[in-house]
Amino acid sequence: MLVVEGLDVAYGRIQALHGLSIRVEEGEIVTLIGSNGAGKTTTLRALSGLHRPSRGSVRFEGKAIENASAEQIVRLGMAHAPEGRRIFTRLTVLENLEMGAYLVRDRSLVSQRLEQVFGLFPRLDERKAQSGGTLSGGEQQMLAIGRALMAGPRLLLLDEPSLGIAPLLVRQIFTEIARINREMGTTILLVEQNANLALKTAHRGYVLETGRIVLEDTAERLLVDPEVRKAYLG
Repeated sequence: MLVVEGLDVAYGRIQALHGLSIRVEEGEIVTLIGSNGAGKTTTLRALSGLHRPSRGSVRFEGKAIENASAEQIVRLGMAHAPEGRRIFTRLTVLENLEMGAYLVRDRSLVSQRLEQVFGLFPRLDERKAQSGGTLSGGEQQMLAIGRALMAGPRLLLLDEPSLGIAPLLVRQIFTEIARINREMGTTILLVEQNANLALKTAHRGYVLETGRIVLEDTAERLLVDPEVRKAYLG
């Protein structure tokens, strides 16, 4: 579904990614793990059209998208729930979700997707008239994921869904991430600081260090790899 080859990304003179190559097959949950500053968020920003790579190729379902705009990429079937959630705090929960479907012209399809999101996250249904800024961190993360799902993506990019959230809600959100993959058939590329939780949720994983992929394997094998355990699992 997604094939990334030799991706370089720079911020001015600072090189953030060095020849990054990954693949995501349809139906998988693939995770990128690594320390702060390793380039995980940069990777997702480059894939979703928010930052233009200086070299390399990105193919999504056979189409070259390394030079595509964020809107074009959403239209092709990829959506991004960014780090820090980035919800519209002054809009209601319902309005935030409707913003996620701004490219969808079929109102019946929008209604259908709203029902799916409320089925995944009943708290959002209960709070749909509340402004986004009044929600807890965990509820805002549910809203960010729900907003991305409103675009009907075949590939969902999730950036640090556990960041700043109470442990009980983190477990609930990751249960729903697995459900989105299993029941909705959505392929997921997951960036997550909590490597243990990410690897227990994913099928495969990549370890990213200073902008380079240093290890790739099944999630099950990475969980028991001595170097991964020492560096990321404690």
